[in-house]
Amino acid sequence: MIESSKVNVIYGKDAVLNSSTLIRSLADKFLIVCGKSSARLCGALDDVIEALGDKEYVIYDRIRENPEVSSLLEASKLLDDVGCVIGIGGGSPLDAAKVIACLKYNRAETEEELYSQKWENERLPLILIGTTAGTGSEVTKVAVLSRANGRKSSIHHDRFYADYALCDPKYTYSLPHQIAVSTAVDALTHCNEGYFSNKATDKSREYSLKGIRLLLEGLRSMDDLDEEKRDTLYRGSLYGGLTIDITGTTFAHNVGYYLTENFHIPHGFACAIFQEDLFDFEIQNNKEYSERFFDQIGVSKDEYTKLINSLIPDYGISLDEETLQSILPRWQDNGSVKNTYGKMTVDDIEKILRKKFMTE
Repeated sequence: MIESSKVNVIYGKDAVLNSSTLIRSLADKFLIVCGKSSARLCGALDDVIEALGDKEYVIYDRIRENPEVSSLLEASKLLDDVGCVIGIGGGSPLDAAKVIACLKYNRAETEEELYSQKWENERLPLILIGTTAGTGSEVTKVAVLSRANGRKSSIHHDRFYADYALCDPKYTYSLPHQIAVSTAVDALTHCNEGYFSNKATDKSREYSLKGIRLLLEGLRSMDDLDEEKRDTLYRGSLYGGLTIDITGTTFAHNVGYYLTENFHIPHGFACAIFQEDLFDFEIQNNKEYSERFFDQIGVSKDEYTKLINSLIPDYGISLDEETLQSILPRWQDNGSVKNTYGKMTVDDIEKILRKKFMTE
């Protein structure tokens, strides 16, 4: 049983179909937010439509990876007679659904207005249905969006917690292998970074360690992903979400955003590229805390980083001096850098980027 103090989590086979009475009780008309194809291919959209019975619904299926604010504003124009929002998909549709559910009573017409919103007014009832074992967005108050300039930016608010997360791991069974790997690695980075966050608590560390132990079961044998292992990965991803909901992420996520924006590297792999650097920083600056972490997960630092790095494709990234100097200011006084356990600075980021992507 996966429990959250903020979200009602209903986990298990046919979670959507078995919740049909609950779903129908929330509204007379629903807005379903999803991507163009994934919600259909995995069967989640069909289950939602069956669960709705004779209730009215409209589908907005134009949410792309790294959702643009413009698509959310477009979807919000469909809310006039809608009484509940249902998000189906990976992190992008779920994050979009969170914001869209708020936009009926917290209006925004532009990107600037959306990012300046205080989200003071109520939102529509919100159901989230995950289809990847990755982001854990089902149980967080975080929405990661893309600005018009292409830069990813996250917003956090208690209004973004779902009323219900309907979690059926069968929707992950049809994920292509490479996407399954990338999303599972993303979940693992959530657990790692949550542990090495300045905001870590006893509860977040408990979630983190549970998530890592589950995720390692699947990640050690990703070439043979049966349904049981995909179930395990999905549960691990939810613990990753519960972890970062308390702690947020570290520099690895925010620097990973740069790789996604400019080299089109899938988010999970982009963050995973910097996990070894996170461990090296912590071992150098917080040795006892780091040793306790590896003792608790039962894996040495070398074995753990070897596993993570073995899952990341070789993207052949390189930076020149001019590019490096132009991008470093984005991490000056950055919240994710400051959130890294210890006292990380932009100088540390520069050293990491030089070592990884530049030839001396």
